[in-house]
Parts: sequence; C-alpha cells; structure tokens
Amino acid sequence: MNSSSVRRRTLRRIALIVLLALLGGAAGAVYAAVKTPTYTAKAYVVATARDDPATALNFAQAYGRIATSGPVLATARSALSDPTGLSSVRSSTSPDAPVVEIVATGGDPQHTAGLANAVAGALADYANKRSKATTVKLSVLAPATVPARPTSPKPPLELAVGAAAGLLIGGLAALGGGARGEPPPRPEPAPRPAPERVARAMARPPSPRTATIPVFAMPPPAPTSNLDAEPPAVGRAVVDGSEDER
Repeated sequence: MNSSSVRRRTLRRIALIVLLALLGGAAGAVYAAVKTPTYTAKAYVVATARDDPATALNFAQAYGRIATSGPVLATARSALSDPTGLSSVRSSTSPDAPVVEIVATGGDPQHTAGLANAVAGALADYANKRSKATTVKLSVLAPATVPARPTSPKPPLELAVGAAAGLLIGGLAALGGGARGEPPPRPEPAPRPAPERVARAMARPPSPRTATIPVFAMPPPAPTSNLDAEPPAVGRAVVDGSEDER
C-alpha cells in the first residue's frame, strides 16, 4: 500500500469524525431549542426544640418524610388557586441540620415558586399544631423565590453533549473501518506469449532425447542341496533286498 492511499484513508477518517461531531452538536442545539424550559424553586423549613437540639434534628427527619404526602398536601392544595404540579414537589433533609428542603419544578417560574411556598407553609402549620406533644416547632426559614433562569435545558451543555456523542460515534466508526482494512490486491495474470512465439515453438523439431533404461542386477542362483544333486533312478525295483533293473 503506497503513501497516497494511506493519506486518503486517513483524511476520510478525520472527515468522518469531524462530520459526526458537527451533526451531534447540531442535534444538541436543536434539542435545547425545542425542549420546554423547566424551572426549579426551593423553600427551607427549620425545626426548633425547647430543650434538646437532637430532638429537633430527629423531628426534622420525620417531618421531611411526610412533607409531600397526606394532610400536608391537602392543606397546600387548599391554599393554591391552581394545584397543578403539586404531586411533583419533593422534600429532602440533612443529617447534620434540622432543616427540611422543599423542591418544586414546573414550566412556569411563578407557579413553581408558589408550589414550594405552599408546601413549606402547610408543613409548618401541621407541625405547630402538634408542638405541645412534640415540643418541636417548624418555621419557614427561607421561602422560595421566583427563579430567573430555567434549570434545563442549558444550550451550552446540550451542545457539548451532542458534539461529544458525535465524536465518540465517529471515532468508533473510524476504528471499525480501520480494523476491517482494505481487501488485498488481486494478483495480476501472467502475460500470454505472442502468437509468433507460439508458432515458432510448434514448428521447431523436438530435440532427440536418449532414454535411460534402468539395469537391474539379477540375483545369483541358489545353491542346490545334496538331495537334489542326483535324481533317483527311474525303472528300478527292489525285490528281496536286491536291485533288479527293469
């Protein structure tokens, strides 16, 4: 394989990788443009105890588990004019601080902030009604504010992810093509002799050749035994111990 063919193959692979990377980046940009933006709002509720801080931490963990279910959501639903998206509100707690985080997501920033604040207020009311028995009170530490920017999509991130995906696919395609390789070149057929040479070769008399006849050595005759040295007499009979020739 000459250097020009190797150069062409390398250029084709590089062009394939660049093309797929551009296509992936374009796909990420289109996805970021057509996707509906999603906003996130967060509210924080803190628990306080009269005697032991560990009691406030324990009750904060307990209230965090029921913040998005049961009577808390019922109270929040009654406080909202549009409870759409209330079921998507989530809560979480910290193992080190008696704080409950309320997270709401939605397509409208103002409505999303209203959902988080409604759940946070309903959780504080639910806990304060039982403060005499639990000695723990909940209060809204930081209400949710209207988010200024959507959390998704993020055009630079989608563009980078799409370009990286296209680059990966292009690299795998180039490696796959290099592993297969090009088929080996076919052997060129042997040149046929010219008709004049064939005619001269057929008209030329064949050269005499001397045939070589193999000579085989004959084995020597086998020696005869004493029994075969003299054949027995024919026509003789033995009568009464004497020989009589017939």
